[in-house]
Order: sequence, then C-alpha cells, then structure tokens
Amino acid sequence: MKVEALPSVGVGGGVSSSPSIIMSQTKSFSSTKPNLLSKYQSKSIHNSTAVTATVENGVEGRDEGSTANASADRSHCSRDGAADSITVSSKASSISSSKSKGSIKQRIKNAIGRKKVHENKDVREESPPVSSIQIAVDVKVEKKKQQQGRKKKKPKQDIIISPEAIQLEKEEVQQQQLAAQLQQDNFQLRSSNSSPWTGRVVGLRLPSSVDPAFDEKCKPNGRRVDPSLFLGDKDKKCGSTGWNPWEEEGSDSQRSCLDDRHKNYFSFHHSDYDYYENDDKCQVSIDVHLFNNKDGISMKIHMARDPSEGLDKTLQRLKISMEKKLSKNKKKKKKGKQQVTSINPIVWRKRERQHAVREETSYFKDLADIIPINLCNPFSEGGVTHDDASVPAESCSEYEKVDDVNSFSIEELLKKANKDDFGKYAISVPIEISQSETMHVPLMVDPCPPTITSVATFGSFDHTRLFENTPLVVEVCLLFAKKAKIAWFADGEKVCDDNHCYTPTKSDVGKVLTVVVTPMRPGHDGKGCEEAYQFKRQVDALPPMPILSPLRDEFLVHRDKLQEDKQPLRVVSYNILADQNASRDVNRDADDMIYSHCKLDDIIKWRRHPLIVHEILQYQGDIVCLQEVDRDVFDGLLQPCLKAHGYQGYYSEKGLDDASGIREGCAIFWSLDVFESVRLPDMKTHTFREMFQDFMCDERLHKTEWTTLHDVSKLLEEHDHLKHVLFNKLGHVLQTVVLTDKRSKEKIVVANTHLFYHPHAAHVKCLKMLIACRQLEIEHIENELSPIIFCGDYNSTPDSGVMQLLLNRFVDSGDEETWKHLCTYEWEEGAGGDLKHVSSIDVEYPPSFPQLISAYDKAPDFTHFIECFAATLDYILASSNFEVVRSASTLSFDDMKEHVAMPNEFMASDHISLVADLSFGDL
Repeated sequence: MKVEALPSVGVGGGVSSSPSIIMSQTKSFSSTKPNLLSKYQSKSIHNSTAVTATVENGVEGRDEGSTANASADRSHCSRDGAADSITVSSKASSISSSKSKGSIKQRIKNAIGRKKVHENKDVREESPPVSSIQIAVDVKVEKKKQQQGRKKKKPKQDIIISPEAIQLEKEEVQQQQLAAQLQQDNFQLRSSNSSPWTGRVVGLRLPSSVDPAFDEKCKPNGRRVDPSLFLGDKDKKCGSTGWNPWEEEGSDSQRSCLDDRHKNYFSFHHSDYDYYENDDKCQVSIDVHLFNNKDGISMKIHMARDPSEGLDKTLQRLKISMEKKLSKNKKKKKKGKQQVTSINPIVWRKRERQHAVREETSYFKDLADIIPINLCNPFSEGGVTHDDASVPAESCSEYEKVDDVNSFSIEELLKKANKDDFGKYAISVPIEISQSETMHVPLMVDPCPPTITSVATFGSFDHTRLFENTPLVVEVCLLFAKKAKIAWFADGEKVCDDNHCYTPTKSDVGKVLTVVVTPMRPGHDGKGCEEAYQFKRQVDALPPMPILSPLRDEFLVHRDKLQEDKQPLRVVSYNILADQNASRDVNRDADDMIYSHCKLDDIIKWRRHPLIVHEILQYQGDIVCLQEVDRDVFDGLLQPCLKAHGYQGYYSEKGLDDASGIREGCAIFWSLDVFESVRLPDMKTHTFREMFQDFMCDERLHKTEWTTLHDVSKLLEEHDHLKHVLFNKLGHVLQTVVLTDKRSKEKIVVANTHLFYHPHAAHVKCLKMLIACRQLEIEHIENELSPIIFCGDYNSTPDSGVMQLLLNRFVDSGDEETWKHLCTYEWEEGAGGDLKHVSSIDVEYPPSFPQLISAYDKAPDFTHFIECFAATLDYILASSNFEVVRSASTLSFDDMKEHVAMPNEFMASDHISLVADLSFGDL
C-alpha cells in the first residue's frame, strides 16, 4: 500500500502547505475495522489541504503534491492489487506541514497495521501510482477477464465521507442503538435475566373514618377469586393501570383488552371526586400490587404511612419491604441497623410532549402507557456497578426523573399525581436479589382510584344458603367512587349485568354464583379496580313450603300495584323468630331445648331467614310488619332485599340500653309503589317506659279524657314493684308511621309492636296496650282522624284481657285471667313484697279512640306452635272504616301432625304469617 500526499488548492488559487487527510473507506475495510471511523471522528484535523497517503506493501512511500481538487480525490483499492488507499476528510484549520504530516501518516500506518493480513501473503509487485481521480475500473476489461474464466469480485467504489455525512451517520447510529436498546429492555422485562416483576402503587388518602386495614378486615378474602375469569371479550377490562394480577403476561385474553384500555387512559380525571381536603386526621395507605410476568405469581405489600412523612423515607421503606418479598438471598441479616443500598428508588414524571405523541420505538408501544417498561431495567447490562449505574436521559424518552423528592411528602406526591391524568408518575425500585445482581421493578403510581372498602352479604359468602326464587344481596362501601357495578355469574355465565340484588332462577340450581364488583366514578370506569367474590354453596332447589302452596295460592297471584283501579291494601304481619332466641338451643342440653324436634342445620339463621324473605315477597304486601327481627338480619338481609323490591322501612330495637344484650326488635316496611316515601324523622319509635313516664305525669293526666289513666296512676302509687317493672325493666317498643297513599293522598297510621311474653304478666300486657292505644289516638287526631292499622305479636290469646280491651274497649276489674297475678308476679323473686292491699281496676277506652276490628273474624287455630305450647298470639287489627276483603288461610293442628312443631325444614319460624286484604275505598 502506497501513501501519497497531495497538496490542495487554496482560496487564492495557490497550493496550501497545510495538509488534511481524506479517508476513502471501502466496504471490505469498513467491515473488518468498524471502529476506525469512530476513532478518527473524534480527532481534530485541518480541512484546508488534501493529502493522499499510500502505503506499499507496508512500506511508507514518498509524498507527492497535486493541484487536483481535494473534494474530487479518490483512492482505488483492487482485490488483486498490492495497494490500498484511505481517504480521510477533516475540519481542522491549520497544522504544521512536516510534523503534522508525519503524525498523520503514523496514525494511518498504525491503523492499517492493525488490519488483518490478506489471506494471500505472497509479496506482490508494486502497483503503479494511483491517479488523483480514482473513481472506477475498466468495466470492459473486467468483463473480458470474467469471460476468460478468471473468478474475480466486483471492484468496490471508494466513498469520500464529508464532515456533514459523518455527523448524520453518527446520529443515525445513535438512533439505531437507542431503538435496539429499547427492544432489548422490552425483551428483558419478559425474561428471567432481568426483572420479571411489574406492578402499580395504589396510594389512598384515607379519611379518619376509614380503617387503613379495610382490605383485610372488611372483605371476605377467603372467597375472593380472579375477576378476569368472569370478564368476557366485551367486559374484560384488565385494569385502569393496565396491570391485571390474575393475568399472565402476553395471554390472548390480556391482549384482547389492550385496545379498549388505550381509549380510556387520558379520560381519567382524578379531581372529579372528594379528596377530603378538610380532614386533618387523614392517613395514607399504600398498596403495592406486584405481578411476575414469567411465573404468573402475584403478591401485595401493604403500608400505612404518616401523610407528612418525607417521600424519600417512604420510598426507602417501600424498597425494604419489597426486598423482603422479592430477594433471593434468604440469609438472615445480623441484628442492628438495616443496611441501605446505594441505589435509591427513582420517581419519574411523564414528559408533557408524550401526552400528544407516542413514539413507535417507545416501551409503551405494546402496553400503551400501562407500565413504564423503560424504567424496568436501566442497569440490565452485565458488569455495571452501583457507582456506574445511571439512567441516560435518552433511555427514558417518555419520562423524566424527578430530582426534588426530598422536598415533599408522600401525601404531596399523591396530590401531584391526583391533579393529572393517570400515568403521570411512576416509581422505579431497585431490588438487590443477590450480592451481585440488582433488578429494577417499575411501579405505576395510581393515586386514589375508585376503591372498595367493604364487601358483605347476609351470612357471608361462606355460610349463607342460596335458594331459587330467593333474593341475594351484596352490599359494598366505596371510597373515591360514586357507584359500584355488580355483575352476577352462575358457573361463569353472566346472569345479571348490574344489580346489587339477584334472585336465582330454577336454571341456576346446582350452580355456583360469583359477583364481580367494579367501583366507578365520573371519568373513571373502574378498570383495574374490579374485585370478584364467589359463594361457597351452590344454589339449592326451594324446599316445599306448606304455608304457601297450596294453602295460599290465591295470595301468590301477581299483583299490579300500579294499575289505576283501586285495589285492597294487603297487610302482612309476621314474627320471624329472632336468631337470638333460636340459637339458644345450640348450647342447651337436649332436655332444655325448646326446638329439640328441629335439626340444628334447619334452625340456623343462614337458612331460615332467606326462606322467610322468599315467603314475604311472595305475598307482595303493601304493608309488612315484622317482629323478632335481629339487627344483623335487618341490616344484612331484610332491608337490602326489600329495598331492592321497592320497599321502604325502618327498624326499632328493644332493650333498655346496649348493656341489656338484646339485639332484636320490630320492623315496618311499605311499598313505594303504593305509598309516598317517608322522611326519617317521621319513622317513630316509642318505648313503653317513656310513654308511661310521659302519660303518668300530673300535667298530662289533668288534660286527658282517658280517665282510666288516673286509676292506673293510683294503682302504681300503691304497687311500687309494678311501677318499677313498667318504668325501668321492660324495653319493648311501639312503632308508628303515617303513610300517604300516592293516588288518593289519604293517610294511614300504621303501628307495630311485640308485647311481653310472660304468662303471669297478663295485667302488665293489658296496661301496656292501654298506653299504646293512647299514643295511637294522638297520631290519629294529629293526622285528621286518619284510619289505623295495628299489627303485632301481642303474646295474648283471643280471650285475654288485652284482646277484650282492643276489640270490646273494656276490661273489668273482676276479670280473673287479667288480674290473677297482680299481687304475686315478681320480676325478681322476693322483690314484690306484701301487696295484699292492692286492688285491680277497670280499664276502658274513651269514645275518642276509634273502634278496631280483626282481619281474622274467626281466630286461627294457632299462630305460634312449639312442642310444649300452641296458641294464637299474632293479630292484624284495623279501624272500623276498613273492610276486610279476605284473609289468608292458616295451618290446622292436623297439618302439623307430620311436622311435630315449628320451626322445621319447611317452616322457617315458630309463628305463622298473617296476610289480609283490606278495602281502602271508603276512606
């Protein structure tokens, strides 16, 4: 190879003495020495002169000047020749002629010396000098040689690389390297060689009323299942964050929902909901949801932090917690201060320009802003130490590093993220999985998404019994959400799209039910926030219920409550047997059990009360009065189920105070198809002890027409124990509510009560009923003499003093059944004292109180039936301006022979429900 130095023409037409180098690079040379160009690109060489350097067989030749234009110089390299030429162009402004020339030639010589020796190592003859314009080879000669059978490769044309071309090529190489790195990182995310973990950080600013541990305490996590199993192609929404902890990376079901998710990201406006700015006692709850893209493993880390804690401390705590979960190094660390690695978690913020344009080479190309994959493994290349670890700005084309993390708290980060669309902030957490290996887990920050704080159903998803044609209700509490969409599935097939109440059908028998709950708010469709829960028991066929069919088939026909023609009012009264009373048998000896005939499995409330709800709804009543209602049964079953079927109602609990241990009471419901809605203050509960104290005061006694109350007052003055019982011991209640008919606007006073049960306390019941009717008269008069419907379990037989007072308006002082135990009944043994001087009294209603009639002209054989006792104790009464159209049939003693007693497998209570249609036309 020969080296020539060619002088170049200066500006004035003379020859410049300052040399420059023009490097002509052949393809073969480029392939064997790819780093030569980049090495010379970094040197500063003058561009005012051209020098052609030729080396002949490795021996340096002489320099020859030439007046040819440097830009047109070429060097020819023939594969069968002995000479190679290199042309280098430079931008240097000046250089010493001799010294620089030698230096340049030495560099070229050294570079060429490092080139591979040609396979043909024979010494070739010296080629003739290369022309200053070396562009092409004689094509004809070449063709002639090929025709003669000589195998030669096509000569390659030399290229002069200008400074501009070098710069363009440099930029292109950098772009190609960046694209390759992006693809490599994208691949590494899904490989086991780098971090297979991705996820999201859900940050919640919890009001003081919400327990930070709500996810563990307020949800049936034992029945929680994978929601993606129940979301089809149209419904599957793997996550607002795009992260589905139940879905394997790259599965068909996950890819099918990507397109839908793309459309919704930038419509999530977090500022559309209450952030509890005025709650000074808020807490910050952090849940880190992690998913292993390789193994399909998911896990969750929960942290509760002080809102004012510095973000750097929170991130360090997060890192420590994640290392405990993810680190492969299971060796226990020595006690003492935990060692913190030199790499800290990094907070990233999305660049503004990326909101409008998404680069095709971005990590977000496939997952569409779901997880910032470009933050996963910034140190994924082998051999990178902690000191050298850094994230070049160009590798995070869509996110930029937040440098001021020490200047604000975790709460402020949530506020910052809350003010922007989803995907604005992300965190990269370095996890040391071994002494020499660190992976970086990307976590998208999801501030205050729609959140489910509690999920409940009656009896829990484990215990409740499911029957066909018997409604089920799932209730949820929400945070940062306005509503919840609840979808129902039977063996994976959707049977109800959106309702918190579902009634299984006959086709659901034998199937397992599942609910998928999606919390939502304006601007956020709840993607990624879904939760699914599955009932443990299958749907059972409804057992035969003799009280319904065929006994009451005429009351089971569908009623159109909205038709214009006036219909009779249907009234239902039912003592449903409180679990507080029935469950006492569980801990009793066999001889002491009240319901010894009944299997324990049939007496538990999880089975009995769903059947009771089924029965109540079958009657389609306009007014429903219930007794012995457990608080949890009302809240978890009766209220939500009847509300879902168009009823409004309220509950009144018995008992003197919370310490009494009584958790049952009365409930009234009315159909909103028939009656107007009632304000809460108008749903009244009166305790008997308060009514006694109120009506027995001197001021009220002087003004009332109820002269009997004067006699009662005198009796109580003489009978201290009786006064003590009425004023302080009995916690029974009277419910009253005034209902307004939607069509006629007529008002009705509805009352419901449950009286004292003791068989030796007939006089106590009689006096309590007197006080109850006094209260009814007040409301009757206050509401324009509105008619009265009075239901309840009076614990009194048809011939008792209570029923004489109600229907005949008078009880004689000589009535033995009423006053028999006036002087002997004691609340506690020995507390009565010497009461021989106390005399009974006459009890009667004044003319101002309306006449009452019974809906059952002939009393049933019984309404209460247990092994040791059967009698009629329950009633539906109404003022005489009502007309009884019909009453539902009741069971006879013959009907009960095969069942022994109540409750049983087919009868859910120890009482029979009463149903009557009352004409409303003449009111």
